[in-house]
Amino acid sequence: MHECDVEKKEYLLCLKSSGNKSEKCRHLSKKYLKCRMAKNLMAKQDMSELGFGKEADIEPYGEKNNAGS
Repeated sequence: MHECDVEKKEYLLCLKSSGNKSEKCRHLSKKYLKCRMAKNLMAKQDMSELGFGKEADIEPYGEKNNAGS
């Protein structure tokens, strides 16, 4: 079925490029989980129950601390 393969591959590529630092890829993890819930591949849960806080807490890889560059 491979319904969320794109999201999964994006997440795995991010992990690989960040040296497996999952915190740098949290935005993609969240995107993947949302896809799975939307397609009824997992039970729908509030993202806060899955360890995600507010949207502002999740920054895409490479965007954090770029203001000083």
